[in-house]
Amino acid sequence: PGSWLEAQALLVAAEADAAGTRAPVIGGDEPTDVVLYDPALGSPPSTTPGLHIPIAARSELAADPFALHGARPALAAIQMLGRAAERIAVGLGPAPRSASAELTIDREKLDRQLGKLAAGRIGDHETKVLLSAYGVPITRQAVATTPSAAVKLARRAGYPVELKPWGHDLPTEPAGCPIEKGISSDALVRAGFTTVLTAAGKAGAEGTAVIVRETPPSGREVSVSLRELPSLGWTVILEAPGTGQLAAPAPLRLIDAQVLALQVAASRAGDPEPDRAGLANLLRRVSHLAVDLGERLDRLDLPRVVVGGRGSRTLVIDAFIELS
Repeated sequence: PGSWLEAQALLVAAEADAAGTRAPVIGGDEPTDVVLYDPALGSPPSTTPGLHIPIAARSELAADPFALHGARPALAAIQMLGRAAERIAVGLGPAPRSASAELTIDREKLDRQLGKLAAGRIGDHETKVLLSAYGVPITRQAVATTPSAAVKLARRAGYPVELKPWGHDLPTEPAGCPIEKGISSDALVRAGFTTVLTAAGKAGAEGTAVIVRETPPSGREVSVSLRELPSLGWTVILEAPGTGQLAAPAPLRLIDAQVLALQVAASRAGDPEPDRAGLANLLRRVSHLAVDLGERLDRLDLPRVVVGGRGSRTLVIDAFIELS
């Protein structure tokens, strides 16, 4: 009691509690995997279960050359080794395709939607129908062919809503697909209907329509793509601000999905921790969809995925697929 190690342990536990995560520091009779101790304060009892690792406040104070230095770096090193051990235990490479049995998949919905789609690039709305068959969380949205229909859909979704043009030949949202945001009334829906179609060069054209969707939740934005790489097969590629591109073989094992999700950090200091569990679930489901589509799939892109804060939603905002 009263040592530097106890002070750092209490601080780490308090930060974990504030973030709503499980603290790596425990007490009482809870089972332990690793015990950190300062040799200067004495060794833990030999009856204490777990791997005993010496730790020093600073490197120059370490009498043991194998001691870790500082509580935070020590915990980070242990967590890294733990993830590596888990990864080795479950095996290398992608998950078996049979692992999709662990997911709730609407095969009838999937087959029905695929039956409607021809080869080529498929737009946002129809791609999201495929994603939803695999339980991938998506924005609540629908397609309207007239301003009056758009108003009805907006009322059903609940104001404010967003409007974007419908079609298979449109660019992604990051690439410039026009969007009207913050629409809060029937009159603005009618105006927005014309605005987005005009911006897309589709005003007055036959078969035009708009997508009416809920306003997406705030959160950290990432992009996800599925590519069939030479010698590697289908691969999940995650791109998050500040981390660059990260990849893992599809279909994803749960631990690989979790490792990818761990790379997403909060946008600003003080923001809630991102919903990494929700992102891992989304990535895993998308990876199984890609592999199950097999030869029908050329590529699958999710240019906008919002990772909500803890307790908020993580979902796909923008998507397209290319079928062969």
